[in-house]
Amino acid sequence: MERESINLLLPRGISRRKVMQLMGVSGLAAAMPASLRSAMAQDKSLSYFTWSSWGEEPFVVKAKQKLSVELKPTFYSSSDEMMAKLRGGGTKIYDMIVPVQNYIGPAAKAGLIEPLNPASLPNTKDIFEQFATSPQWRVDGKLYGIPFVWGANAMAFNRKETGELDSLGALFDPKYKGRIAMRDEPEDTLAVAALQLGIKKPYSMEEKELQEVKKLLISQKPLVRAYWKNVADVQNMLASGEVVVAWAFLAIIAPLLKAGVDAGWVWPKEGAVGWSEAITPVKGTGKIKLVEEYANFTLSPEYGEFMARTTRYAPASKVAISRLESQLVKDLGIDINNVGRLVFKDIPKDKSRWNEIWNEVKAA
Repeated sequence: MERESINLLLPRGISRRKVMQLMGVSGLAAAMPASLRSAMAQDKSLSYFTWSSWGEEPFVVKAKQKLSVELKPTFYSSSDEMMAKLRGGGTKIYDMIVPVQNYIGPAAKAGLIEPLNPASLPNTKDIFEQFATSPQWRVDGKLYGIPFVWGANAMAFNRKETGELDSLGALFDPKYKGRIAMRDEPEDTLAVAALQLGIKKPYSMEEKELQEVKKLLISQKPLVRAYWKNVADVQNMLASGEVVVAWAFLAIIAPLLKAGVDAGWVWPKEGAVGWSEAITPVKGTGKIKLVEEYANFTLSPEYGEFMARTTRYAPASKVAISRLESQLVKDLGIDINNVGRLVFKDIPKDKSRWNEIWNEVKAA
């Protein structure tokens, strides 16, 4: 559907009706700049392009209560979708996004995001150093985010069926033939195979290493029950006993435990795939100060504790973690002393080649 051309010129959060009310029926050309600047100064709404977790009602209410900020969320389901929509005109619509660290470089170089002023983020003092100083959130010396949340994609298992596990070897063990699940996503699954092969920097693999990874994954195929795309699918397979060990997200563990499954979660000794997310301004937002105010709030102990209890994701605020009971910290998979075991997800050296390799594995 085509939109009226005037809408393309509207600041984020300002309706066409409001613009017409502000401008009046005469002197439009003269009134427009001053009126729109005045409206923007008074407007405390933020157009928020994000994962569904961070735009749910509890977070919208929290922003309104603490900052008098009205969040207007729109959701994406993958980082590639986020990038595509920003490239397709999203920079005219959104004020801020919640990217994963490996998309900061490409987004900055494509001119889709703006840097933050570190001085506007005083709550950084409460953030674990590993995240506050991460080079993946900086491009050409400019800061594009301080993570408020982090975690790892790692190994879930049915303890009753497998006993305790601590190695990626379980995902390649014939003992579990037909009861293993892997993620249908090359940046995760190729990295898992690389770690199993002892490759310490999966995202920098050359062709020879990619071929070794492909060979391992093809040999694993007869053992695999499913390559999952939807997290609900792998959760259901573990709950039914169809699968007993899987490469998965931490978010599936709490529902499994609630359902009576003796579900285990471990960062394998060979390594796990780390991720972090932060508030990043979209290029051209007229509300950079408001975005920075909200970004700083997400780094606060209050927000971190609230987020952990609401979503069961790990806060990057060490003060927030200190407020959580020890069992919850364990349930959240928070192992800050072993962050060095995580390989933080990055854009592969040749992403198209990774996609080709993964398609070759699935077609074998």
